Amino acid sequence: MTPSRHSLLRRLAILPIAGLALSACAGDGETFDGEEAGGGDTAAPAASSGQLVIAQSSDILTMDPHMHRNRPTQNVIHTVFESLVNQDTDLNPVPELATEWEQVDDLTWRFQLREDVTFHNGEAFDAEDVKFSIERILDPEQASPRASMLEVIESVEVEDEHTVLITTANPAPTLLSGLAVNEIVPSEYVEEVGDEEFAASPVGTGPFTFGDWVPNESVTLEANEDYWDGAPSVDTLVFRPIPEVSSRMAALQSGDVHIAAEIPPDLSGQLGGETEAVSVPGTRIFFLAMNVTEAPFDQQEVRVAANQAVDKETLVSALYEDRARALNQPAFPEMVGYTEDVQGYEFDLDAASQALESVSDTVQIDSTEATRMLAEAVAGQLQAAGLNAEVNVLEEQAFVEGVESGASTAYVSSWGVAEGDADVIFARHFWSPSRESAVYTGYSNPDLDELIVAARSTTDQAQREQLYAEAMQIVMDDAPWVPLVNPEEIYGVSTQVEGWEPSPIGRFNVADVTLGS
Repeated sequence: MTPSRHSLLRRLAILPIAGLALSACAGDGETFDGEEAGGGDTAAPAASSGQLVIAQSSDILTMDPHMHRNRPTQNVIHTVFESLVNQDTDLNPVPELATEWEQVDDLTWRFQLREDVTFHNGEAFDAEDVKFSIERILDPEQASPRASMLEVIESVEVEDEHTVLITTANPAPTLLSGLAVNEIVPSEYVEEVGDEEFAASPVGTGPFTFGDWVPNESVTLEANEDYWDGAPSVDTLVFRPIPEVSSRMAALQSGDVHIAAEIPPDLSGQLGGETEAVSVPGTRIFFLAMNVTEAPFDQQEVRVAANQAVDKETLVSALYEDRARALNQPAFPEMVGYTEDVQGYEFDLDAASQALESVSDTVQIDSTEATRMLAEAVAGQLQAAGLNAEVNVLEEQAFVEGVESGASTAYVSSWGVAEGDADVIFARHFWSPSRESAVYTGYSNPDLDELIVAARSTTDQAQREQLYAEAMQIVMDDAPWVPLVNPEEIYGVSTQVEGWEPSPIGRFNVADVTLGS
């Protein structure tokens, strides 16, 4: 799909917050703005010529690649571990531990594995490791948070030492994107030492080997001199958790950090001299979700009015310094499933006000600290249309429990779509069977269910696009969400860093990075 920027007519809306600083709007997770593990601004040694230092907003949760669903954790893990396939900057699958693949029939895929690859402990990488890794993720007793990404897989068969057959229960158009975010672990080592020791002393095939993890201070990785694609150019890679944006930027400007993630748009202009802001279109969708089982959002006309009341272009300019895209559907243009035929709702304050005249309920919009500013801006626009809306900021765990249990009347959040496929949104948020594990808005529609099943059961991309076009229109007509924005990912980068390009899914591909003077 050819990328395109969808532009709506900009209108001036009443935004009750002046001088907004989006200090926490860059959420870090593949789920609900990330699952922060805490972290401090503990000082670390200044960066040396052979040491590349990256600052993120939170500490990692684990070094076991199968036991998390958190973007900062994934960023660190994927420098130590690798997947069968990776994704390029356009979210297309590219070889990693698999050199090539073919679809044998509707349900069977054959992967040819890279030869002469070893894990960091010297164990040879082969088909048994692939089989073990996928089965470990899918094992109910393992309780991997990543299992849903591969649940379509029915079996994994070792055809020979470097060939694997994967059979799916149904045609699986998203199989490659799911494999791209699930890493391969060494079967013999994991079975020998067990899960706890493996997480403490992880072993992968990636360009960096694990050094140590000092919680809330740093994760230190060393260059893998025997890496199959050549040793990295830097000797050491350090990830530091620095939650406060101002502290991250100060560490960058002082030279203690070379790359700082999650720079708010309104602060990116402060970078200069020996630092610069570098950005890439992001893959996160921010949205206002409305519980369709509770008043006043049990009325479709109220949900439509909420869509009309939110001036997304003003949000983009006021909160994001024009470094985000307004969304008119729960997808961004580069996603499989985005359709230009779906127009969404234009900002229409008069129409929204008329529809909301009879609504006297006070609506509580749940949020985390990470989305407070966006939630308050949205609430202000709803108030301008006559809806009594107030923001309730919750701790991360309480927020997740509230939205998954269906206790939230409305909430502002984000969902990462690193896979670049609308199935990630539809199957999780709008498909009736998913309501058994997470209520979210409580929304379901039998006609939509049929389209979702059909779209995830064919590999004919043209057919999938058509199915998603119908599905998108149903979702926008029923309006359980107000799609909001798709922000850029902005990084602060030292001018010493050479050969690095930001990833739209947030990964740090730094094996070829060099540090100048």
